[in-house]
Amino acid sequence: MPMRIEAVTKLTPAVHEALGRLLPQLNANLPMPDLDRLNRLLNDPDVVLLIARDGERIVGTTTVIVYTTPYWIKARLDEVVVDESARGRGVGEALVKAALDVGRERGAQVAELQSGRGPARAAAHKLYERIGFKIRDTDVFRISLSPSERGSGRRA
Repeated sequence: MPMRIEAVTKLTPAVHEALGRLLPQLNANLPMPDLDRLNRLLNDPDVVLLIARDGERIVGTTTVIVYTTPYWIKARLDEVVVDESARGRGVGEALVKAALDVGRERGAQVAELQSGRGPARAAAHKLYERIGFKIRDTDVFRISLSPSERGSGRRA
């Protein structure tokens, strides 16, 4: 069975298990989102959670958020992650292209994503550039709005 990309509409045990396996591969320092957070994500009309399946196994995910600013309608791609066992087989490219299609379908004029730096992210950066993303000369600023995390820059 070929690899396919699909939008998640319901939090099934298989999706929950896959996110628990995939998200730590992107950032092992963050806790797994709880069921309330995941259901909130799935119920947000501006958000689409995509998964990649190789047969029945979920091997990748990304989140697409489409929102409006005074200048742009933007698609933001977050948490693009492919299982270590499936890297180098086109899963990331298929996920990103599907996310861009979601953005286009929802009227986005531009798409942005943020990626870590360093050797561990080199392959992802090459993929993003091959698809057409350009590195912007900008800095990302973050502040936590959670009282327990204020000032730490974490979990925002």
